Amino acid sequence: MTTQLLGLCVILLFCLGLLLGSSWTLQAVQPKLRRQAEERRKLDEEWSALRNAQRQWGTCPYCGNSLSGQGWYFTPTPVEKRPHADS
Repeated sequence: MTTQLLGLCVILLFCLGLLLGSSWTLQAVQPKLRRQAEERRKLDEEWSALRNAQRQWGTCPYCGNSLSGQGWYFTPTPVEKRPHADS
């Protein structure tokens, strides 16, 4: 009888440890998960704004190039002309 009671106490302590460990782990990880969710929302909003800009404009407001195709979201970098070297 005492071995059965001892076994039951061990099982109960083990289950209690699992519950406490999982709750502490969730509390420790939760701020990171919230931060990642906020970053994901922000990125979604930015991509949505880019897609809306593509639909509205159709052409780049700076250079007039068409924004259709795969690379519509890349901004072209201006190329500076270098003076010719006298050699």
